[in-house]
Amino acid sequence: MMQKSDFFYNRKGEPVFLTGLQCHNSSVGTELIDSTIQAIHLYGGNLLEAPVYWCEVEAEEDCYDFSMVKTLVDKAKAAGLYLIPLWFGASKNGLFTYAPDYIKRNVGVYKRARNSAGIPVESLSPHCRATLDRDKKVFSKVMEFLAGYDREGTVIAVQIENEIGLAHTDRDYSKEAEAEYRQPVAKYLWDVKLKDSGVGEESTGTIDPPTWKGLFGRHANEAFSAWKHACYIQEMVEAGLEKYGIPYIMNVSIEINEYEEPGLCYISGGPVARVLDIWKKTAPGIKLFGPDIYLPAERDYRKACEAYARPDNPLFIPESLIGGIGAALNMMIAVADYAAIGICCFGAESGIADGKLLPEAEQTAISMRAIASLAPLLIRYRGTGRIHAVTQAEFSGWQYVKTEDYHVTARFLSNDPKPQHYFGSRINTNDPKNASCLTDRGRCLLVDCGDGEFYVAGAGVCLTFLRRPEVWDDTPYAHLASALSGQLNFLSVEEGHFEGNTWIREYRRNGDEANYQLYVHPGQVVRVRLNPDIKWEE
Repeated sequence: MMQKSDFFYNRKGEPVFLTGLQCHNSSVGTELIDSTIQAIHLYGGNLLEAPVYWCEVEAEEDCYDFSMVKTLVDKAKAAGLYLIPLWFGASKNGLFTYAPDYIKRNVGVYKRARNSAGIPVESLSPHCRATLDRDKKVFSKVMEFLAGYDREGTVIAVQIENEIGLAHTDRDYSKEAEAEYRQPVAKYLWDVKLKDSGVGEESTGTIDPPTWKGLFGRHANEAFSAWKHACYIQEMVEAGLEKYGIPYIMNVSIEINEYEEPGLCYISGGPVARVLDIWKKTAPGIKLFGPDIYLPAERDYRKACEAYARPDNPLFIPESLIGGIGAALNMMIAVADYAAIGICCFGAESGIADGKLLPEAEQTAISMRAIASLAPLLIRYRGTGRIHAVTQAEFSGWQYVKTEDYHVTARFLSNDPKPQHYFGSRINTNDPKNASCLTDRGRCLLVDCGDGEFYVAGAGVCLTFLRRPEVWDDTPYAHLASALSGQLNFLSVEEGHFEGNTWIREYRRNGDEANYQLYVHPGQVVRVRLNPDIKWEE
């Protein structure tokens, strides 16, 4: 069942399903943030993700400027959006490019990580106390400002750092790091087992107390790096919580990239799935770790969702592709099959031009609008098995969904051999401006509310419903063949929208618009109430 921690919550204590966009890295403080907000509205989102730059907040040591933060909150509030500020501090994609000049230039104090050859890399060392103290201090100041300024609850969470980790090395080999690596592993990590480490299930290391190599085998260096970064972040969280009691989250540069070796295929030391248990134990102040998923292939996308959708880590996707049919299909899968609590796309400004969606962004926007339109139901039925994703795989003409009481067959309009596209909607599919309704790659979310009530939103799909035989039925074939078992025996078919948790009917389908397949076109939420009271016997 849903736990209190499974969603983001507004100031009223109400769960919020987040859909939105993230701006490009350098847009805050420029006119581009207005384009981002415009794009969010076109995508039907309710969330702005935008960075806060350490180098701007504290350009000079102990001199603070929160004007950019204030403007960001003001713009999100004026647009009716929630805001997740992204702290671009000591680590942005493993690099220190957003650190202020006094950090970058004083390399003797704010030390770089070093690779195994002793050469400095482009990442600040998580073992450097001076860096952590400065990062923590300015972050605490920003949280203090937000706590005092954001009285209405525009900020719904805060992301600490951005894709933290080390670039071009699997761990830090500096003198400070080497000294810590030779120390015994903290006892609370002794029961952590890393998959494919080469270490037996019963092993607690080669010596007593255990070593990193003895506990984690071939993944020892990454495990050590993950632990130290997690220690760093837990101190950041604690400093933030002293000033601002809000959920703190992190995004992840995921490991699903070719041969999946740290420092080569992805940033090492971040909270990737392999070492997520280490992060969970060491940085318990982080509400969730959200994977950034830029994978259009369903196989890879599912692998990422499976890795991060855990009972102790509800799936929130902070970054994903802004456009493309892969993104349009996959976000449906994340919501239905992995109980996602929010999805965002990166690079909002790249999805629009002259105030309109670009063609490459349109399909992703259609899917996000469909998800947002069902948000009250996605919250209510999360994790119950009542939310189903229909997505048109390559070469596919249909998809079958089995619910407790109904067989549901989804047919994809682009492959429908017997189209009846004029019927089933108030959209005139003969109008050239609606031509895409018949060619859109099919996908939808189907929500089964029980007792024959369903809601559906998406594009390029038509559905048929057939009542499943009862256990006691002696003549199931005859009953399945009867029109009374199908959707012709409906109570009502409606198009509409939700205002809060209340369904508002806009249009009632009947006759030709309801007697055939249930058509789903972009921008529509369709509610069908089938008659559950079929009496075969007198």
